[in-house]
Amino acid sequence: MSFLHSWFPLPADYRRGGIRRDAVAGLTLGVVLIPQAMAYGLLAGVEPVYGLYAALIPLLVYTLLASTPHVSVGPTALASLLCLNGLAGVAEVGTPEYLGYAVLLAGLTGLIQLLFGVLRLGGLVSLLSRPVLSGFVSAAAVLIVASQIKLLLGLDMPRTAYLYDTVVEVVRHLNTWQWPTAALGLGTLLLLLAGKRWTPRAPVLLFCIVAATLLVYLLRLDRVGGIAVVGAIPAGLPGFAVPEMNWSTALALLPTALILALISFVETLSIGNTFATRHGYYRIKPNRELVALGVSKILGSFFGAIPTSASFSRSAVVEEGGGRGPVSGLVAVLLLVLVLLFLTPLFYYLPLPMLAAVIVFSVGKLFDLAEMRRLGRLAPRELAVLLVTFGFTLFAGLQYGIAGGVVLSLVFVFMRAARPHLAELGRVAGTNAFRNVSRFTDAEVDPSLLIVRFDAELYFGNAEYFGDRILAMVEERGEQLEAVLLDAHTINDLDTTGLYALEQLYDQLERRELAFYLAGVIGPVRDRLFHAGLMQRMGVERYFLSIQDAIRYHRDRDVRRNWDLPAVQHD
Repeated sequence: MSFLHSWFPLPADYRRGGIRRDAVAGLTLGVVLIPQAMAYGLLAGVEPVYGLYAALIPLLVYTLLASTPHVSVGPTALASLLCLNGLAGVAEVGTPEYLGYAVLLAGLTGLIQLLFGVLRLGGLVSLLSRPVLSGFVSAAAVLIVASQIKLLLGLDMPRTAYLYDTVVEVVRHLNTWQWPTAALGLGTLLLLLAGKRWTPRAPVLLFCIVAATLLVYLLRLDRVGGIAVVGAIPAGLPGFAVPEMNWSTALALLPTALILALISFVETLSIGNTFATRHGYYRIKPNRELVALGVSKILGSFFGAIPTSASFSRSAVVEEGGGRGPVSGLVAVLLLVLVLLFLTPLFYYLPLPMLAAVIVFSVGKLFDLAEMRRLGRLAPRELAVLLVTFGFTLFAGLQYGIAGGVVLSLVFVFMRAARPHLAELGRVAGTNAFRNVSRFTDAEVDPSLLIVRFDAELYFGNAEYFGDRILAMVEERGEQLEAVLLDAHTINDLDTTGLYALEQLYDQLERRELAFYLAGVIGPVRDRLFHAGLMQRMGVERYFLSIQDAIRYHRDRDVRRNWDLPAVQHD
């Protein structure tokens, strides 16, 4: 029992009704999961039953291995769309070959996540900044909605891979719409939206499923009205089969698998950290999450599962239902097993337009307009990253969207690192504190002394800027200037190019007969300066613990200094 408590995160009061609340949350999760899984199976380009398979083994394995009891994994809109786009040029949708590749993609994605988890590469999440992720997910939401217009309105149009082609085909085939299909699809969507607004706790989704299925069955709308239905779903649990491995296909799927692995991991951590912070009795372990996600996908691929990820909406269902332990996930799996074994005939007349409405309703919250407004107000550069990612994802493809956003983020990071903050300091009146004169306009400035602070490591990317900017400030001071004092406590590292820049600055100031002092140099940087010989060359009288010590020495140079002082301590 102690092992179970150490492995599964449980609150201190879990014994008092915890299992009962988990069971209720699990039943609620199962009711939501079943229609969503079938809908996302269709979105991925496979039969709905494979969405149910993807909701079975991955959820079971993840529940047993994860570090969070609230996150629910299974087929999601984003994972299904990535699957559909990644396989668009590899195989024809609806063929057995396509299904095999979808299952192989799930296994390959899991293998990447498992490898990253074993190698403890959980820090990879930092590759995707919030603007990149927000732009990507917002664009994916638009693409998902566009992909469902055909089913939602009953249009007789070909399947498309890009937004531009989808818009063109919708306009060209708009006259083929079927009013019974459109009425059912749009009516379901309106009911779901109304339920969310006015009766958020009511089982509106379950009501829609039952009502729409009965309506189609009793009125034979599949024959009379032309409404497409799910059709026969094979009864029974998925059989075991090793995915067929083809190295050339695996290489073709690798970029999509990498993006799926990264996106799935980021989604899981984001959702898990949200709930962990809210409840406080557990914390997310990134590498354990990678292993849990990886193993769940790999084992799922042996039972016909398509790519999966964490679902925020279903995780919220678990939390709102009172779930606080792994039992909720196990109960949802048990309900799904019962459905696959005994209840699949009930879904024969489930209308596809209703499933399309479920998808559109579920992805509406993914479009992050609030984040765009916030970045527009606070960080225009980060808004540019978001919009570039958004545009690339919409018009170039999901893979290129992520790549474009990451590249632009790295460009901005390099630009910021190449031109870091460099400030002239002055003494705040009545204190020994020195602050940026641009912010503290009343700060006292000695015309004979230039005090500067460089707020970054000194390396090849900014070394030239460092030297040029300080020399330009020296020129501005003119002939009154006697010394330059560098407040170096914010320089946390320097490379050989930075060393050269510092040495060049010292030489140029010496030629101008200006003293050059360094204050607050941290230990690792002092070690580097000593081993490079620059500390010995400049002399002990150039290094000080504080700005005030350097100023005091500059004004009274008769004070003797030696190599035992803390300011020049080194390894």
